[in-house]
Amino acid sequence: MPDPPNQDVSISSGESLSKERSAFRKTSERIFSLFLEDKKSGFLENLQMQLDRADMDLSSAAYTSEVFFLGLIVGIVFAIVALTAYLLKFHPPVVALALPTSIILVIGIGLYLPQMRSSSRGKKIDENLGSALAFISAMSNADVPINTIMVKLSSMNEYGEVSREASKIANRTELMGMDIFSAIEEVARKSPSVEWQKFLQGAVTASAAGARLKPYFVNKAMEYQNMLRVSLKKNSESVSVFAETYVTIGVAFPLFLIVILAVMSVIARNASGATISFLLVFSFLVLPVMIAAFVLVISSVNKEVNIS
Repeated sequence: MPDPPNQDVSISSGESLSKERSAFRKTSERIFSLFLEDKKSGFLENLQMQLDRADMDLSSAAYTSEVFFLGLIVGIVFAIVALTAYLLKFHPPVVALALPTSIILVIGIGLYLPQMRSSSRGKKIDENLGSALAFISAMSNADVPINTIMVKLSSMNEYGEVSREASKIANRTELMGMDIFSAIEEVARKSPSVEWQKFLQGAVTASAAGARLKPYFVNKAMEYQNMLRVSLKKNSESVSVFAETYVTIGVAFPLFLIVILAVMSVIARNASGATISFLLVFSFLVLPVMIAAFVLVISSVNKEVNIS
């Protein structure tokens, strides 16, 4: 049975995007890599660590070259726009200010992107770590070897980023022939999750000390479950405090204020323009901003915690 035509289109479009990406990368490396490859700066080393933790398979020199090249392209585009605006006498100071701002913004976002992805991956690992440790503990109770546990864990997509971390360990042992504990130590060093790092490094340390891994896995799973319960309790208490504050400041206070001002205007039989303007600004500007601020605060406190 022939493949549907949309599949061929998607494959060809993916290949074209890959070729364009490859051409962009090669061009950027030709221009900027000569200035970066031989330099061993703390910035490039820190960026390489963030790239590894973000699971971005690039060297820091190549990635920095791409970011600078993208900034150069944006600068050329804005320079053309600025020149056109100057010829048309259309706010040249504003366009001239937008030129360096756009370049700095593009380069800044590009260099900060690996850290954002690394932080996001770390949070996703922590979200699924409790259930993943319970799975590892259950497998170890059945006397399954640790390398087999990692292979099984890598095939369990419901554990998200933890499965991807386990697949890195499995690939190093199954495909590259590395020792299981050397693979665990290498993956732990590049992991964005501190808790996952501690767990893996603890397994390596326990094995090096001659201890059995089965009690270690069971104890770490129970320890992490208890820690998650404490964290969930603290978050619940914080959310309840913010909810009470919101009811007082975000609901009761605006309601009483609007009612009092409206009643005073009726009693005085003369609603001044200042009172009406204040009510409009408070109702349609201050109150929505206040509600949005409370939503942001509560969402930042109410972190998702998975407990198996």
